[in-house]
Amino acid sequence: MSDKRFDTPEYIYGTKPNNSLISVASQVPKGKILCLVEGEERNGTYSESLGYEVVA
Repeated sequence: MSDKRFDTPEYIYGTKPNNSLISVASQVPKGKILCLVEGEERNGTYSESLGYEVVA
């Protein structure tokens, strides 16, 4: 099932990661993490930039 909101080139939520993720990312040990509900993949992309192996 696809969410039609994400079928456009515009970003619905912007390109910056969620503020909650930013505030806790340094507390999570590096390794493989699961990013659920990644419509635009902004949180997964941010997590990868910090060195995590992301499964979305």
